[in-house]
Amino acid sequence: MDKNYSKYTLEDFTQDKNFIHWVNTGLHSDEWHQFMDENPQFRKDIEVARKIISVLKLNPSAISEEEIYEGWKNVEHFYNLYHKKRRKLSFKKYFRYAAIFLFALVIGATIPYFYFKPHKNQPYSDIIMPSDISEAKLILSDGDEIILRENQNVLQFDTKGGIKINNERIKRHIPKSSKSVLSQLVLPFGMIKSDILLSDGTRVWLNAGSTLLFPHKFEGKERKVILKGEAYFEVAENKNSPFVVNANEIDVAVLGTKFNLKNNANDDELEVVLVEGSVSLKENNRFKLLNKEIKLEPKQRAVYNKTSNKTEVSFNVDTDYYTSWKDGLLMFNLESIVTVFKRLSRFYNVQFITETNVELYRKISGKLDLTGSLEDVLKVVSDAAPISYRIENDIVYVSEKK
Repeated sequence: MDKNYSKYTLEDFTQDKNFIHWVNTGLHSDEWHQFMDENPQFRKDIEVARKIISVLKLNPSAISEEEIYEGWKNVEHFYNLYHKKRRKLSFKKYFRYAAIFLFALVIGATIPYFYFKPHKNQPYSDIIMPSDISEAKLILSDGDEIILRENQNVLQFDTKGGIKINNERIKRHIPKSSKSVLSQLVLPFGMIKSDILLSDGTRVWLNAGSTLLFPHKFEGKERKVILKGEAYFEVAENKNSPFVVNANEIDVAVLGTKFNLKNNANDDELEVVLVEGSVSLKENNRFKLLNKEIKLEPKQRAVYNKTSNKTEVSFNVDTDYYTSWKDGLLMFNLESIVTVFKRLSRFYNVQFITETNVELYRKISGKLDLTGSLEDVLKVVSDAAPISYRIENDIVYVSEKK
């Protein structure tokens, strides 16, 4: 097996893509059974995780909050039957597994993997950001998919079920049976971002490599959306209905404000930068049942560490530095070359391969215009750093400037 599962917990198994794929399809069964034979200490957790996934094997596009709770009852019933002692389940502890699994299932988007690793027998090192998402698409609540062909798209939704894409009206309506079901906007990595006007008047800029789930029409006490990746929000004010962005462990709640939220799966940190108004951050109560809350004021930046569950707040930050991507600009201030390459990989959907003698952690500063070509951007980078490059298809080979 390619991945090291030696430190996995029950929760980790319920969120692992390869594990879920095995449970749902049966593929690679021999490898998993061999793993259990070689690591019997994991057998109990694996069996419980399999049952959780099997019990909750629902259609992600048709899962309502009521069904999540009903699914949890089934999990609790199974768990009590599974253990001979039939210990009373802690709702607080195990509902977290069901809820987190459902959230991961609904998102369903592959987030790129970034790494830098020297090769002993090769003069190059890889910096890779692959993506399984090849097309930008809008997946409606009834299951219909609309492929977005432009690099930048403007989407508009109204309360009557109407949709406009780049000012062209799409003749589709919300099925009566799916009022509470979420639509999804999925963007691949590359020079693609979308400007979305939600039915309540909230405007969202969704960055490349991100997914936004939202109802076509907001109903109830909250206006709730789910974000995986990065987005900038200008929230329409409604004092009677807070706008809530669910980002895994954290809920960001506002009445009307402007802020940037970054929640990349492979990053250990979740980041919120407030431009105007106020926001509150608190751990999602359905997952952790905690009441800790942090309120931000303009020009403050909160960073939540997903491992330690701790949040640090910075004051008087330059908000343009964190939000300029929505205007096609990339700003960096005393950042390493490897960090710049990582961010360019996201915007242009390319792989960087560097010679081992390149000073990847050399600090540089500047501003890049991402509306231009990759060639134009790399020319600017090579002026700020001692590097040379050549582009072959979707690979950029970087060497030390001679």
